[in-house]
Amino acid sequence: MRNCKAFDYIREVRDYAISKGINASFHLHIENSHLMRLGNSSVSLNTSEHLYRLQIEVLDGKKIGNHTRMGMIDSSEDVKKAFEVAVENAKYAHENSYQPILKGPSENIEKSDQYDETLENLDSDYKVNFFKKIIEKSGSQFNYSGSWSSGSIEVFMVSTANRFEAWHLGTDQNILVVLQHPQKRWELKKELSSWRLKDVHADDVINHFINLLPVYENNEGYKIEPAEYTVAFGPGAISEFLFAFTEIGFNGQAYEDKQSWLCHNKIGDKIANESVTLTDNPDSDLVFGLAFDDAGTKRNKFPLIEKGLFKGIMYSIQNAAKYNKTLTGHTLTYINNAVLEPGNDDPNILEAVKDLGKVLYIPDIHYVGIASPTKGILTGSSRYNAVLIENGKIVAPLFSCRITERIGKIFNNIVRMSSESISFNLSNTYERRSPFALGMPSYIVAKNVMMTDSADSF
Repeated sequence: MRNCKAFDYIREVRDYAISKGINASFHLHIENSHLMRLGNSSVSLNTSEHLYRLQIEVLDGKKIGNHTRMGMIDSSEDVKKAFEVAVENAKYAHENSYQPILKGPSENIEKSDQYDETLENLDSDYKVNFFKKIIEKSGSQFNYSGSWSSGSIEVFMVSTANRFEAWHLGTDQNILVVLQHPQKRWELKKELSSWRLKDVHADDVINHFINLLPVYENNEGYKIEPAEYTVAFGPGAISEFLFAFTEIGFNGQAYEDKQSWLCHNKIGDKIANESVTLTDNPDSDLVFGLAFDDAGTKRNKFPLIEKGLFKGIMYSIQNAAKYNKTLTGHTLTYINNAVLEPGNDDPNILEAVKDLGKVLYIPDIHYVGIASPTKGILTGSSRYNAVLIENGKIVAPLFSCRITERIGKIFNNIVRMSSESISFNLSNTYERRSPFALGMPSYIVAKNVMMTDSADSF
């Protein structure tokens, strides 16, 4: 555990709360963030932040009082003032119909195995030269945009229930580069993600663009007709499916309130193709593994689907209290450690689909919406890198087209799944730094997927 004076100040106020007989939890989130944006082939934003966010929760019977303090913590008095606000808020809070559970670790937890000091302190010049190389090698006649978010988070948590402490330190980064034709307006995209700097290389972006450019430059766009198709989904699309799959399927509150597309299923039911095994796995190196959740509960590998069978529901701490369920370690903003196990098919998607005839390859889905949570219907449009494949050969780029389909149907109709696993980053750069990556096969192929519309352009 890194030496931090703020931890000592929090411990001191925790002990003060114990002496007063007050039930309280203390959650400190420290972020060191850097964001560089690329627009019109040049740097449009270069900013850094170093933020402290202390969240204190107080239980007063069935009432919960919260207070968040932003800014550096220079003394125990800073913590005590924030604590007193939370105590006061608890007095006037609405009384819950159930007995809330006090947040806080029930054992000592430390995790820093996904920390790279070089990445945490990365110089801006390194990022500028990285983008410069991509533009020069891929073709300066195109327009480039994108971003590179990198940094670290450190989390410290204690409560008045005991003397246990939970601590997490990790780094993360997400690189996005978009190449756009200045007249035809089609766009190509490449993303790189890792907690280590050495895992990302400009050549991976350059080679991706160089391989796709002839397809877009030498062929007219292809417009599909509304119908069911065999569709190969790439990482961006799969990540949206997995996010929706978990958030509106395996969420405890949605399930208990009959708002989940799985609410009519019970544990053990078949809900997907037998090739599908989905876990929430903080131990995977493909995700930014969290050792404990925002309630201090230790997180372990948690099965959601095993060979197509429904295996688990995830409960936040207060939903566990409300519905009288066991804590599962899912008091989180997002279920951000989901891992879809790889299949057995060729990592080269063209080889894998050469016997399937016409296949739409949709790497990304844009403007995703949930048309019906209870039916699990997702809708969204293709955007980047989409192509038409016939008999294992790319024949044309696809005009923007819309998918509107049940998530369960897609996962029941999988006919190919890559044996290669990759990480895909979904982190939000506009809120608290909360690294969010999913592990998944590099592609999945499903039959009878409904495409409901197509534009006349990219």
